[in-house]
Amino acid sequence: MKKPASRYILFMVFILLGTVMAWQLKSTLNARRATASGALNSNILKEQITELKREIDGLRAAIDENVALQNDIIREYIALQNDDQMSREWEIIKLHTGLVGVEGPGITVTLDDAPAREPDMPYSWFIIHDHDIRTILNDLKKAGAQAIAINGERVVPMSEQICAGPTILINGNRYPVPYVIEAIGDPYALYEAMDISYKVAELREFNIQVDIKKAESIRISKFSGTDKLDRYISGLEVVGK
Repeated sequence: MKKPASRYILFMVFILLGTVMAWQLKSTLNARRATASGALNSNILKEQITELKREIDGLRAAIDENVALQNDIIREYIALQNDDQMSREWEIIKLHTGLVGVEGPGITVTLDDAPAREPDMPYSWFIIHDHDIRTILNDLKKAGAQAIAINGERVVPMSEQICAGPTILINGNRYPVPYVIEAIGDPYALYEAMDISYKVAELREFNIQVDIKKAESIRISKFSGTDKLDRYISGLEVVGK
């Protein structure tokens, strides 16, 4: 009488074991599918980013060509006026407004999100925000920075730094971390300003990576929005003194 009962028990055990193995196999296959899908999505995103970079480079080249043409027209006009004072003033205006590229000694400040975070702390504490960058830019300006760029984008009075998810928009162009801030000026004064900056200390407190280096020569390109200057001054009028 015991034999049928033991067979029944073994039968149930085999069924249970088969079910568990089938479930485990299904879970493994699903995990592999998800991994493959993630890799595929990652490759697609990389291709899209590469294509966008090509488009941005093409647009920048077109902007540079347009700005060069405008500068040639202005130079011809100034030459016709035969006015040295006007010529000097135009060169100063271009420097102040970022219409020309500049080169000189300075520092670079590289910012990157924290490599890891505490599980009980908000994610937003471990990433770089637009207000963090604005504070650092203000510290550099107060220390005498003569020209500043972020990821190659010249910072001028009209420039904006806006958070857009894990990226920021600079002069209308989107950039991910790391953010490389280049500043031309006295390297020692700029470095000291960053070394004592409360914002830099705060970022490091949350393991956000901040790397500050002096540089003998930094080249900063002209403002990328020179072809859209009209929209920046559309609400202004010239008035007498």
